Amino acid sequence: MQTTPQGWKIIDGDAGVLSFSYKFAAEGQANCFTARLAEGGLMVISPPRGIDEAAIADLASFGEVQAIVANNGYHHLGVGRWRELFPAARCFAAPGAATRIAKKSKDAGTLEPLAALQPLLGEDVGVIEAPASRCGETWAWAKIAGGYAWFASDVLANMELPKSFVIGTLFKLSKSAPGYKVFNLATKFILANKKLALGTMLEDVRKHPPRVMVPAHGDLLDRATLAAETEQLLAAAIA
Repeated sequence: MQTTPQGWKIIDGDAGVLSFSYKFAAEGQANCFTARLAEGGLMVISPPRGIDEAAIADLASFGEVQAIVANNGYHHLGVGRWRELFPAARCFAAPGAATRIAKKSKDAGTLEPLAALQPLLGEDVGVIEAPASRCGETWAWAKIAGGYAWFASDVLANMELPKSFVIGTLFKLSKSAPGYKVFNLATKFILANKKLALGTMLEDVRKHPPRVMVPAHGDLLDRATLAAETEQLLAAAIA
């Protein structure tokens, strides 16, 4: 997998599928995900905060940003910056996310519902709100060579244990880390019905088997066994 000079990981350049890792706190790390829309522009999910113009220039070679998506009510810190960079782009979030963002952000602006995004996606890209979500939790997938690339949002993670003893202990006890896991600590807050939400994701994984997984937090995964691993994680969590 190639990386651009400014750090975009090119998952499938022809499909406009890339990922970018960014910091949002002292230890906080998150990932952005892009995919090509039906008419050729790019959709950006979990837009990075504080991104510089050199990184934006890297992305420009893959297409014009036409849609900006907050994947839940917590991943909104970059929306205002990206709205400023791409004033013609439309901004979207699930209703539950939009409600929280309106309370927490002064610069995110008006966010259209995901229903308005669907006509832009085409058959090769999916953006799905988790059922029974408290904050508009939203995952996505895009067709790539050899399968599908997924953005798992805050449902799945691939993290090391945080350095903080207290936070690290919480992650360990909740079995949220280390490694590729259901992000159990997050799902306690973002999902009102974990079994329903994870069951829906499991069905979607079976229909669109991931070859590459981009969690909202942690390292990207790229291996042939990924679809089977993901099925096992989700099935075990709802058993």
